[in-house]
Amino acid sequence: MAHHRLEKDFFMPDVWRVAQTLLGKIIVVVFPEGETAVRITETEAYGGVSDRACHAYGGRCTQRTAPMYEEGGTLYIYKCYGIHHMLNIVTGAAGNPCAVLIRAGEPLWGIELMKSRRKQEDLRKLTVGPGALTAALGIPIHWSGQSAINHPHFFLYDDGFKVAEIACGTRIGVEYAGADASHLWRYWISDSSFVSYSKRKIITFVPQI
Repeated sequence: MAHHRLEKDFFMPDVWRVAQTLLGKIIVVVFPEGETAVRITETEAYGGVSDRACHAYGGRCTQRTAPMYEEGGTLYIYKCYGIHHMLNIVTGAAGNPCAVLIRAGEPLWGIELMKSRRKQEDLRKLTVGPGALTAALGIPIHWSGQSAINHPHFFLYDDGFKVAEIACGTRIGVEYAGADASHLWRYWISDSSFVSYSKRKIITFVPQI
């Protein structure tokens, strides 16, 4: 099936739209030891300076969060709990610090290499959860601030895959964000088994994008 690399325009709409349109797209990571790929199955939107769950809430800008202020298509990778690397894609115009967290994916190829990196044989556990996904793909934190659009090792592709139905619910691990924790800004392919389990409120809808 023909596929093409995502270009800058793809990341220019608002963060909620990009979080939905990223579903079904393919991440390919290429290293000398091999190539790994997943289809994105779950994302979360972080809405910038007004979103208390966002690292840039209130205009906060540090050395870590500076990539969020770059233009759409920039990688924002941070360390969670001092262990896990979390992959985000910045959206919109420079100066508006919104980003999409890539929460989960379905392994496509390079599966043995992903299993070796994760020391995990269970296919679902291999790439479900943002820390697991990034570890399986071997994505290093020093890529934060680099462009996903022309990166030599990181590729985002559209292969024409159509998402029939999207589910949305509250984001995971943002209880500290008060009222912002109740936003239904986590999106996933509703019939995929490669998504985080959650009993939180769920709504399903047919993509209009």
